[in-house]
This record gives sequence, C-alpha cells and structure tokens, in this order.
Amino acid sequence: MSDLKTEQQEEIAVRPTIRYSDEDLAVFKNVIEKAKAEAQDEMRMLNERLEDLTNQDNNADSMIYSMHMAEQGSEAMEKEKTYAHLNRVNDYLRKLDEAMERIKDKSYGVCKECGILIAKERLMAVPITTLSASWKIRQQCPEDGIDRITKQG
Repeated sequence: MSDLKTEQQEEIAVRPTIRYSDEDLAVFKNVIEKAKAEAQDEMRMLNERLEDLTNQDNNADSMIYSMHMAEQGSEAMEKEKTYAHLNRVNDYLRKLDEAMERIKDKSYGVCKECGILIAKERLMAVPITTLSASWKIRQQCPEDGIDRITKQG
C-alpha cells in the first residue's frame, strides 16, 4: 500500500503546475484531429501507390521481354521512397497519438525541458512538439518564463 502511495505522490510531483485551459486544449485537440485525418489520407494514398508499384512489378515479371534495367532501378527507387515516406507518416501519426494522450492528461503544451507553456502559435504550426521555441532555438529556457517564436538578438 505504501508503494502505491509513493507512486501517486511522485506522479503528482511530476505533473506540470501550469497548463493550458480546457478551452485551449479543445482547440488543440481539433488541430491534432485534423492533422491526423490528413496523415491517414496520406497513408492511404501511399499504400495505394505502393500497391500500384507492386502490381507493375508483377506485370513486368510475367512479360516475355523484361524491362530495361534502368526502368527496374527507377521503380525500385520509387518503392524505396514510398516506403520511407510511409514510415515518416506512420511516425507522425504515432506522435499525434502521443499528443492526444498529453491532451487527455492535460500536460499538452508544456515544454518538457523548461516546464513553461509552449507558444500557441508553435503548437498550432507543429502540434506534435514537446519543446518550446525558446528551447528549440537557443537550447535554454527563457528567464522570464515566456516562450517566444522569434530569435532574440
């Protein structure tokens, strides 16, 4: 029982003390859901592209005369690029899911390095971010605790 109590106390201590309002989190949730739908559409199109490329390979194998080696090479490169793109979109979808989890636990928008609120503009542009612009640009937390998008001289 005491182990459970210690775990709960540690969890409370780790939770951010500042956070975005429920209204802001609802706006961010909509942005993430839209980004997720777009990424899922992109995944569907990439899977169709991959299927087309695979079907072309199968059709070429059944032909009496094989394709020129250069054509085979360019198709193999196309497949490779499509697989790489699929992996990037899949990673993005995973990060969007993680962002949704942070919205659920109300830690979304808090910089994992500084503990400050990430600028709303940054979250709207990069909904999967976990770092403030201040940290990303200068590798340091802002002294005044306010995240700024622009570089300071």
